[in-house]
Amino acid sequence: LNVLIAAVLWGSSGVCAQYIMEQSRMSSQFLTMIRLLFAGLILVTFSFMHGDKIFSILKNRKDALSLLIFSVVGALTVQLTFLLTIEKSNAATATVLQFLSPTIIVAWFALARRTRPGILVLTAILTSLIGTFLLVTHGNPTSLSISSGALFWGIASAFAAAFYTTWPSRLIAQYGTLPVVGWSMSFGGLILLPFYAKEGTHFAVSGSLILAFFYLVVIGTSLTFSLYLKGAQLIGGPKASILSCAEPLSSALLSLLLLGISFTLPDWLGTLLILSSVILISLDSRRRARAA
Repeated sequence: LNVLIAAVLWGSSGVCAQYIMEQSRMSSQFLTMIRLLFAGLILVTFSFMHGDKIFSILKNRKDALSLLIFSVVGALTVQLTFLLTIEKSNAATATVLQFLSPTIIVAWFALARRTRPGILVLTAILTSLIGTFLLVTHGNPTSLSISSGALFWGIASAFAAAFYTTWPSRLIAQYGTLPVVGWSMSFGGLILLPFYAKEGTHFAVSGSLILAFFYLVVIGTSLTFSLYLKGAQLIGGPKASILSCAEPLSSALLSLLLLGISFTLPDWLGTLLILSSVILISLDSRRRARAA
């Protein structure tokens, strides 16, 4: 239940981000900065209150460098490319394209280890490619149904999400999830601060925007992250991945209900194919775990 709630909240956070950018004319860069700074601060503070040694990772030069790389290429890039995709298209499309990351991960590991993928993984790669084709062309290879910018940033977001998932595993095993993710978000936001802080004076802040900010940072990022981790520990990674497929579905439905953005039949087919690839990869992971 925790994972399912987290997935729905994650999907709604993309819709919330789209609402903020549309209502305030705020850039994706500024919103990324605000989201990372506040969410990172909340997670680091929560980690400290939980009794974690939050400064240990900063005292080891090698691990601090690895954390900095994760902050830039992982936390900062995955958030920025996701919001840029929303800016160029919409929250639902951005969420679905980012769900290509599991396919990218398994394909990369297969190439790096020079191992032949199993039938489930091969099927997952094929369905994700067909799903992406339907989503971005509506079945017509001569034209794009989304802008080239949205396609570029959406694919970049998927690659960034793949890096975000795989890079910090050693750091998390040694220092814990909350310190690593909290610091990475904080550093990612601080990197943007000198370049985009002045943008905060260019738009009026209303009560609805403050509420949207609160929802995006506290509920859509910090609370969601905690719920997902707790749920994943209880039911395991493969099941958590399957339940997380509720994220793009909730994003699409909320985009329709709240923002008036509708999906066509090719959009839904493409989305379902991409989600099915995630389920196939999760089933393959489950099968391998049982075999071991």
